[in-house]
Formats: sequence, C-alpha cells, structure tokens
Amino acid sequence: MQFKVNPFHFLIITFIGIILFMPFIGAVHLFDWDEINFAESAREMMVTGNYSKVQINYTPFWEKPPLFIWMQVVSMKMFGVNAFAARFPNAVFGIVTLCYIYYVSRRIFKGHLAHWWVLCYIGAITPHFYFKTGLIDPVFNLFIFASIIQFYWAAKNYHVTYNCNRNFMWAGILTGIAILAKGPVAFLIGILVLFTLVVAKRMVWFFKFKHLVIYGFFALLVTSIWFLPETLVNGPWFIVEFINYQLGLFSQNIAGHQQPFYYHVLVLLVGCFPISLIAIWGWKKNEYYIYPENLFRLVMMCLFWVVLILFSIVKTKIVHYSSLCWLPLTFMAAYAIESFNNRVFRFRWFATVSVIVFGILISAALIALPVIMVNPELKLNFINAIKDEFSKQNFMVDGGWHYADILPGVLLITTIAVFAVLAFKKHTVQAFGSLLIGNVVVVFLAAVMLVPKIERHTQGTAIRYFESLKGKDVYLFHVGYKSYAPYFYGQTQPLKAGDGLNLLNYRFLKQRKMQSIYHLSEPERAELDDYQKKWMMEGAIDKPVYFIAKINDQEELPEAKQLIKLEKKGGFIMYRRDLPNH
Repeated sequence: MQFKVNPFHFLIITFIGIILFMPFIGAVHLFDWDEINFAESAREMMVTGNYSKVQINYTPFWEKPPLFIWMQVVSMKMFGVNAFAARFPNAVFGIVTLCYIYYVSRRIFKGHLAHWWVLCYIGAITPHFYFKTGLIDPVFNLFIFASIIQFYWAAKNYHVTYNCNRNFMWAGILTGIAILAKGPVAFLIGILVLFTLVVAKRMVWFFKFKHLVIYGFFALLVTSIWFLPETLVNGPWFIVEFINYQLGLFSQNIAGHQQPFYYHVLVLLVGCFPISLIAIWGWKKNEYYIYPENLFRLVMMCLFWVVLILFSIVKTKIVHYSSLCWLPLTFMAAYAIESFNNRVFRFRWFATVSVIVFGILISAALIALPVIMVNPELKLNFINAIKDEFSKQNFMVDGGWHYADILPGVLLITTIAVFAVLAFKKHTVQAFGSLLIGNVVVVFLAAVMLVPKIERHTQGTAIRYFESLKGKDVYLFHVGYKSYAPYFYGQTQPLKAGDGLNLLNYRFLKQRKMQSIYHLSEPERAELDDYQKKWMMEGAIDKPVYFIAKINDQEELPEAKQLIKLEKKGGFIMYRRDLPNH
C-alpha cells in the first residue's frame, strides 16, 4: 500500500529549511581543515580555470573527488569567494534531504511518521548543524541513502512478478554520484548493506547476480565521467594516489584523528541528542506496522549497523565519518515516537529520566561557558586548568562573550522542564513535539550566538592574520601545524615562472632527478616543505616572507636571525622576513 503525499507539505518543509539553514551561514569563518580545504579547491579551480583536477596550493589534492567542489564553484560564481558560498550547497541539500525523507516515509508509512522523521532530523544537534557547514557529508549521505532506498523497493517486491532491474540501475547511478562526491567507500557501504539485508532476512535472496552486475556497471559508468578523462589526459598516477589514500584511511591514522573503537557510539549518543535516546526504543519491532513498513525499518537498521561498525573499525575517526548513521537513527526515533503515540508500547519512566539528565548536562555546559568567559575570575581559573599552552593562550583572546549568550542553555533547560511535565502526565505527542521543536531553536541559536565566539578562540587570530595579507605579493608560510587557511584567506595565487620559490622547487626536483612537483609522494612533499622553509628563513628571497606558528611549536623560527617578530596573539606567533635592502 502506498499513501498520498501532500504537495503543500513540501512547501512548508522548504520554507522551514530556508529559515533554519541559510541565515548567518556566512557569519563564521570556515573551519580548518575540511571546510577550508574543499572551499580552497573550489577557489583554485576558478583561479586556474582547471575544473577537472582537484588542487590545494596549486598541487594535486587526491583526498576527494570533485563533485562537491564543483557545486561550491557554482555557488562561488553566484555569491563570491566566501564562507556563505562554500556552505550554500549544503543548505540546499538540507532542504532536499528533508523533502526526500518526508516523501519516502509518506509513501510507505501510515499515520504521522513522515512528519516526525523530519522533526527528528532538524531537532537533533549534529544532523541539524551539519547542513550549515561546507563539508561533503550531507551531499554524500543523501545519495547513498537514496541508493539504499532502491534496495528497499527491490526487497519489498521480490516475491511478486516484479522486474527490479530498474531499482539496481538507479542504485548504481546514485552510488556513482556518491563516489564522485567522496570516494569508493560509497560502493563498499552499498554492497555491505545489500548483503547484510540478505542475512537479516534469514538468507532470502531478493536479487540475482545480474542485479549486482547492473549495480556495479552503472556505478562505474557514472564515476567514469571524471575518472576516465582524468586517467586518459594525465595518466593513472592521480587515480592510484587517490585510491591509496582511501585505503590508508581504513588501515592507518592518516589524518591524525585516531580515537578508541567506541568513539562513534559516543558521538552519536551525545551529538544526536535527544533523538539518540528516543531511537533506542525504535529497535523494538511492533505489530502496528505491516510488512512493508517493518521491512523499511529492517533496511534502516542494516544501514545503521553497517556504517557504525565500518567506521568504528576504520583507524581514522572524525565526527562526520559516522554521519550517514543520522538518517536511520532519526528514522528509528520517529518510528518509536509514532509507536508511543499509537500506544503500541510506552516510553518508560527511566527513558524519560535519561533524556532529562542528558538535557540538564548539555544545558549546564551551554550556560556555564558564557558565564565563565564573561566573569574574569572564573575565566582565569578555567584557563589555568588547561594544560595545553596553545589552547590556554587562545582562550585568553577576547571572544566577545556576553551574559546574553546563556540564552540557548536557558531555552534548553526550559524545554527539558516542559518535556518532563508533559511526559510524566502521559501527553506523549505534546512531550516529544515540545522537546524537538525546542531543540530546533536551541541548535539554531547556538549556531548563531556561540559558534562565532568559539571560532574566535580556536582559529580567529590566524584567520585575521591571513586576511590582512590578502592581495600582497608576499610568501606566506605556516610552521608547526597543518592548515589550509593561509591559501583560502590569504587568497594565494599560482607561482610565476620567475618567482624565487618556483625556481627553488625546480632545483629540488633536479637534485632528486624528478620530473614534476605534481607527482611527489607525501614524504617527498614533507621534504620539499622543509627545503622551502629553510630557503625562506635563510636563502636569497625575492619577496617578503610572513610566517605564522603555534606558540608551542615554532620549530627553528626563534633562532632565525633574519626574522622580525611581529606579535604574539592568542596561541599564535607571527614573524616577517624582509628583502635584504629593506
């Protein structure tokens, strides 16, 4: 049975998405690393006119395919090279995602589950917040999720006269688009979910080998739009490096983000509050829903566990690596709420208490941070408790905090109080509605009021330094830490043939009998980086050089006699080297 979809609801969802995701997304600088490096790749495409190759600092960047970066290019051509343009594609995809999950669940489920799913997604902290970022994951997640939905339609109809070739074709096309957005992990997830579903259905094979061929063929066909021309024009080197990097993410801690095995469990539990606590009850199957509805629930469970286990095994762990879990997790929460509303089972008192306790802890943190940063004595005690000198100095910077910044925390504690009263009075719809709507407003306010101030403490000093050098014919070099901010906010340009740094690079290649700087491995790039730094500190430079370093990792800068210390601000210290005749 398929239920009617009200077109007017799409307009409402679109309007809500515009209100939630688009205002103020350009008010905060892009965050290092991931937000800035994608935006910088888009900027460099525009500078060079080379839209087929992903670059950073005008050298190949093989970590990601170009699809999302192409979207940012289109956005930057519309709105300029800025944070708003870098984040705009995700704001659009946020709206599309909400409309899509409403459409899918409305076709399958009776009652109000579709409405609850949309509300659960925007009412959870990280799912809501990530649509305001310039990260790839919201786009990647939507296409992977849409391909999994095609598996659902195939599984639902396997026992009747039904040709599921089209489902596997579309699954392949959507997976191929996801691969162009983030990489071959999309195909791995699709295959794992497909076979996990077979096991979960007690070895009921709802597809044949030819369907796997169709799926793989169309995924390969879509990805060949970029991979094939790149290989034909530039040879296999870039593709090989790209694949090696993807494999390395699984086997080693490439990005410097190694965490314990249970890391993503904690991320989902805390980051997806409050739906992470509600969704626990969605694991329980109930007879209120018929076979097609419970089959969808089973597909969502397979997707959730595949992603969670896969990225718990992966050595490199970052918050958004498990973000694909948010779609099935928010669905399970909606499934549970609709079950509560229809009195299939009850939301127990201890579950209510868990939401209250978590909510109080989060609201206490949201209130405590502004209070501490406004009160000089509390701020001093807080800073003295920090062991890392870099972080300590950053928090000494004026973040512009006010007592009014406790508003998100106060609103959250009020929301929790309302939820508690309604929940214990057994007013289920009102309890969950107030909790989720209240949390929507809390996340929105926190993004507007708190995130800009946190950004000033973490990277604001460095970003403003880079911005001050924008448009100047100088060399800009960061020491002791990895960053993409100098390129984007310093608006660096490609080296000219006669630039001293360009000639230095050629000498480096000649000494090592290499052909091109573009084909250097990671160790060779690190060696070149040291070679460049030594030249900028001691060599015959042809332009002024500006350095920035963390105060606790300045390497050889303090001992360099030709450098002038400009200032120490926050956790950063700045130096300059002038031309000899200055």
